[in-house]
Amino acid sequence: MNNIQIPASNVEIHSTKYVNFKGVDFSTDPTQISESRSPYAPNLISDSGGFPEKRTGWRALYTIEAPINGIYRGIIDGTEHIIIHAGNKLYHWDGENEPEAFEGSYHNGKGDSFCLENKIWILTGAEYLVYDSETLKSVEDIAYIPTTTIAKKPADAGSGEPYENANLLQPKRMNKFIGDASTKAYQLDVTGLDSAAVKVEIDGEEVTSGFTVDATAGKVTFTTAPGKPKVDEQDNVFITFSKTVDGYADRIKKCTVAALYGVGNNDRAFLTGNPDYPATDWWCWFKDPSYFPDQNYADIGSQETRIMGYSKIGSYLAIHKEDNSQDSTIYLRSSKLVSEATETAVEKVAFPTQQGVSGIGAVAVKSFANLIDEPLFLSRTGIYALTSNTITAERTVQNRSYFVDAELTKEKNLENAVAVQWNGYYLLCINSHCYVLDGKQDKSYKSQSNGNYVYECYYWDNIPAVCFMERNGDLFFGTADGKFCRFNTDITTMARFNDNGNAISCCWATKSDDDGDFMVRKSMVKRGSGVMIKPYTRSSAQIVVRTEKDFGKEVKRSTMDIFDWEDIDFSRITFNSNDSPQVVPFNRRIKKYITLQILVKNEVVNEGFGVFGIIKRYTKGNYVKR
Repeated sequence: MNNIQIPASNVEIHSTKYVNFKGVDFSTDPTQISESRSPYAPNLISDSGGFPEKRTGWRALYTIEAPINGIYRGIIDGTEHIIIHAGNKLYHWDGENEPEAFEGSYHNGKGDSFCLENKIWILTGAEYLVYDSETLKSVEDIAYIPTTTIAKKPADAGSGEPYENANLLQPKRMNKFIGDASTKAYQLDVTGLDSAAVKVEIDGEEVTSGFTVDATAGKVTFTTAPGKPKVDEQDNVFITFSKTVDGYADRIKKCTVAALYGVGNNDRAFLTGNPDYPATDWWCWFKDPSYFPDQNYADIGSQETRIMGYSKIGSYLAIHKEDNSQDSTIYLRSSKLVSEATETAVEKVAFPTQQGVSGIGAVAVKSFANLIDEPLFLSRTGIYALTSNTITAERTVQNRSYFVDAELTKEKNLENAVAVQWNGYYLLCINSHCYVLDGKQDKSYKSQSNGNYVYECYYWDNIPAVCFMERNGDLFFGTADGKFCRFNTDITTMARFNDNGNAISCCWATKSDDDGDFMVRKSMVKRGSGVMIKPYTRSSAQIVVRTEKDFGKEVKRSTMDIFDWEDIDFSRITFNSNDSPQVVPFNRRIKKYITLQILVKNEVVNEGFGVFGIIKRYTKGNYVKR
């Protein structure tokens, strides 16, 4: 605050400058926040210098089935493919033309996807599907057939070596035998087969006759003994059969959450979200999501609390659970190679888990996203980061959304929140409101945050997103009424500043400022107060002031256009080609206030808007009397 002496009248004029803007602060009363933050700043975001400017608008590209449950992107043989799950349909979008629906009807519910081995694998909550750039099919149709026993003697039920576990996704299994010249009856490693339909191969050739099958006993009897192998002690009789275990396939098909993790790289898919097994997850075979061995599962913590999602921290896969006042809410999974693959044994990998953090559970399955390299998620009390102490290696959770928590935690149905990382921001959307954490600005340090820093925050409205997809710096989202939308980052003219044709209402409000003394009345003088506006081809500003007596009084309205041959609006033609910041003086006197708040607004379609600074000049008067 500066004091300016005006010799002509001997009246001391004071000034307050609002500069170095950061973000919003909903944490306390508007009179108590910093001059650099705003208690009300809808639909603004930081520019490259950190100053607030109007966010980019969005538009609906297509209207398809409702609701849009998910938008999934993957690269297959170097080509991008996008799958949209809308209602009970799945669509393929090539990035330009209208989405094309795949044949068939699918479960209408939230799911997930992942890309591995040049395919996109999709979970709908009732189906597990795979897309290979040409066809979409059930993974059950291509599921790996495991060899459950090798080196088996024909008549000995307990002989042989266990090799691979049964596949949850399909009932077929193979037994490999070392034949002999006399034994005709071959006992499989299970009884109660699905049917007498089996596949028999002898010395690499399939045979379709010369044997009978007892499905109940799990036995194949040959008319003539198959004979010894051509190479001693090498399996030469292969029998493939089906043994269905009720509910096995549904353990995977009902999953709705996926993550990639492995030994040194992301070579395995981990799935969870099955409502019948809320605290269990499963993982696939090495680089083969069509094979989920029936022993590849883990029960994580209390069976009463759901696994909500995953995040990566260092070499660990963090498993987040919902709130629980007694048990850990975060578990840490590590990976290690137990044994190398050999001719008679498959590679053994272990994924042990250990208890991590207690007390901060996740509330929304779709709230997990990184900001730069920090994993974030939503809890009932705000947005938290999973961190690691570099000295003790202890994992902790720390609040990162202190400045918006007061409003965020009041939102209804927090469990439906969706998040995405986009161009250095973490966006969390719920009820068409978007809470933005800014990873580009310098962080602030607040002891109240239960951590060492928090992010600067912004607040947007009219973002009806129920799912997101980030694509090379562009952002797409789906809505509950079936609209497939994108932000207007591909538009360079002022036409980018609208929400599907509607104006984006934005504002920067200063704190309700008592100028350091709430017991003295002040008066804003007519000259010397104003706002510096960021230049745009088309822009305007409405300046409103509020005091404790007057809820809102307009003191100035001004347009600030710059002439541009490529973007001319003939209804408001201007020959001003000066692209430097524009200053709008208030030229209005406001008498005898205790607190005064200045609001700079823009509510006009297809106009840019940004604020560099605000200066208020005032004189002091009498003490406040009751």
